[in-house]
Amino acid sequence: MKEEFAVRDSVMHSLGLKNLNQLRDRYEGQTFLDKTLKNYGGLVACQKHLNITVTTIDDLNIKDFKPQIEGENALYDIKVFDFGALPVLELKSIVNPIIFVIQKDKTTFSICGYGDKDLVLKNLVDSNNETVNSVSLKNFIGFSDLKPIEEIL
Repeated sequence: MKEEFAVRDSVMHSLGLKNLNQLRDRYEGQTFLDKTLKNYGGLVACQKHLNITVTTIDDLNIKDFKPQIEGENALYDIKVFDFGALPVLELKSIVNPIIFVIQKDKTTFSICGYGDKDLVLKNLVDSNNETVNSVSLKNFIGFSDLKPIEEIL
């Protein structure tokens, strides 16, 4: 996938690395690459599904990249999570409607739908993840209440 190579090159440039071995030698480098690939892949999947212009990796500031789509009436955050797991949300970060996208592997993404802030907040349960006192993490479980993302345009 050429997009994966573009993301990798952008991450290496952003971190000031010269080659893939340097990236893999730095734990945070590999983690940053994996997170960026996941978030960018979710964004591209949504844009392709909605038949809107796909954002290139060069158009993004990947250091501060947060996948979002501008809908007709709101800005929609995109939450990409691993197949077989529930999406983990930080309570204070829920301000916009959220599009939920499952990542099965590096190149396979499935769009679950979207929910407004109220729907998301009503469908949260405590997370099994350890939390820091200042961070409250919750799992989203309201998949049956999500709406098709075509409605956002």
